Amino acid sequence: MKRVSILSLILLFAVSTIAFAHAGEAHTYLGTITKINADGSFILKIKDGKERLVLVSKDTSYSHGDDHSGKHSELKVGKRVAAKISKDGKTALNVKMSTVKK
Repeated sequence: MKRVSILSLILLFAVSTIAFAHAGEAHTYLGTITKINADGSFILKIKDGKERLVLVSKDTSYSHGDDHSGKHSELKVGKRVAAKISKDGKTALNVKMSTVKK
C-alpha cells in the first residue's frame, strides 16, 4: 500500500511540474518565416519542424542581429528571425531579424 501511495505522489508531482513549468514566462522562438498575414502576424517554422503563429502589436519592436532597429516591413518569407514572445504565449515583444550579408 505504501508503494502505491509513493508512486502516486511521485506521478502527481511530475505531472504538476510539467504542467506549470512555463506558465507566465516569456520565451524566444528561432525559425524561418513561412507566411506573413494581412494583419501583420506571421507563421514561424521552428527547428523541430512545427509551425507557430506569432501575433504582433503596436508595442512589438523590431531589430537586426547587429542590434540596429528594424521595421515590420522588413519581414519577408524565408527570413530567419528570433521572436521573443510575451507571457500570453502568442504576441511578440521583439522580433530580431537575421543580419543581411554584405
